[in-house]
Amino acid sequence: MMVLLLLVWACNREKEAAPELGITIEFPLTEATKADVGEVPALEEENKITDLKIWVFNHETKVLEASYATTKDFPEGGGVRKYALAVTPTFAKDKPNVDVFVLVNSASIGCSELNANWNSLYTAFFEGDYFGLTPEKLVKSVPSSGLPMSGLGMDLSLSGEEPTFTLPTVSVVRAVSKLNFVFCQMKTENQEEGEEESFKIKSVELYGNLISRGEYVFSENAQCRVVKVEEPYYDSRSIQLNWPQGLTLAENEAPEALSYAGQDGPTYDKMIRDAVNGGTLSRLGTLYLRESDKALTGKINYSITKNKVSEDKETTFEMASAGDFARNHTWTVYGYFISNRTLQLAVSALPWDKNNYTIEFSTASLQVSHKFSVDRSSAASIVDISGGKGKEFNVFVKSNSPARGYISVITPQGGKLEIIPEGTRADLEAFVVTPDRVDIDPSHNNGRIDISIGLNPSFEGDPTGRSITLKFKAYTPDGDREIDGSSECIDQIYHFCL
Repeated sequence: MMVLLLLVWACNREKEAAPELGITIEFPLTEATKADVGEVPALEEENKITDLKIWVFNHETKVLEASYATTKDFPEGGGVRKYALAVTPTFAKDKPNVDVFVLVNSASIGCSELNANWNSLYTAFFEGDYFGLTPEKLVKSVPSSGLPMSGLGMDLSLSGEEPTFTLPTVSVVRAVSKLNFVFCQMKTENQEEGEEESFKIKSVELYGNLISRGEYVFSENAQCRVVKVEEPYYDSRSIQLNWPQGLTLAENEAPEALSYAGQDGPTYDKMIRDAVNGGTLSRLGTLYLRESDKALTGKINYSITKNKVSEDKETTFEMASAGDFARNHTWTVYGYFISNRTLQLAVSALPWDKNNYTIEFSTASLQVSHKFSVDRSSAASIVDISGGKGKEFNVFVKSNSPARGYISVITPQGGKLEIIPEGTRADLEAFVVTPDRVDIDPSHNNGRIDISIGLNPSFEGDPTGRSITLKFKAYTPDGDREIDGSSECIDQIYHFCL
């Protein structure tokens, strides 16, 4: 009996001491969050995840130390999920620097069965009909297997102590880029007889010898990696999109207003989407293609009819710089007709959203997947006081029910988030904010924390004019470290007013 107990104790101890590499993967949300200047938010289907593969190699020896693959257990609607990769006792003892390869939606580029070999992964590429130029197989919408995404972290140092180790962050971005063509014409009324003009887009052509014949799957820092092993390096075929029958060229009272003029990416992207949805802009099509280190060029064929006489015309377009169509970029060609028989063009090339898929190997930091925002329906009114910039608001609280907001927090898992009202003593006494401190648990409702801000029923006196703001702090699970949440938790400043 004693021998058996000792064996059980020894096995349990060995099991408890088994080293592992804990990996927290942050997936993009299905809704747009704040993006840095120039970055365009993705559509919901462009964030689709169907499978995930991770390989961890010893940086010096290139020996595989750990791997993981799954086709399920992804957070619904974005968020995070933690995965654990088992490592050997030797790895735990030596703590070597590592190279990390990450691939999402491998089937979308025919890479479901990649060899778990450092050189095979580093030189893996996709070609042919995978996001290529074959006319009948052009990728015009997100395939069922999703868009390919990858990340590569080289020579990363481990931190932490046995049995759990952590690594720096590895960002995962889309391995393809996106091309949009949109058009409209000036809205004209009461044209004089003989001066009537009508316009028609006939086709758009993207010239050949620009899109890579092969593209490497993995790229450090999302740099362009066109396969240049065997010439020709680029596909000689051109792409032609014909204007669909039945698609009306939209009319717009001020088409110049939709030209790209240095706006931040999310603002411009929303402006284009709103115009398409509102019927003042027509979308010819969208293409998802392999990257290129060249400046894309092409031409637009169109016709102008005046006084029943038609004239065929064409105009060319091109990117401003080579490399603007590197992986994870979105390019928009906007054409609009104005009077005097001309077609104006505006071309923009922008990085494709801040919602990069980030693999975070640390649980000691504060990560927020949705910054604090207020449910507009829960307030009496919300007024933008930032001059239309959407940065600062007065939220007027109803007298009979609290305003509601929420925030989604993913790390430090097992820690605490503190919600702290700020204002004068009298202001603070006029409000009730709940909760004041709550557990951080990304496995529950994707880490969402609901917060209510309302009138304190015990407040004595007239609360009219009282106002507060909120700030946030996080605490690690052991309670030993306090993490300021000002920048992570707040994009928009809300003043709650009575």
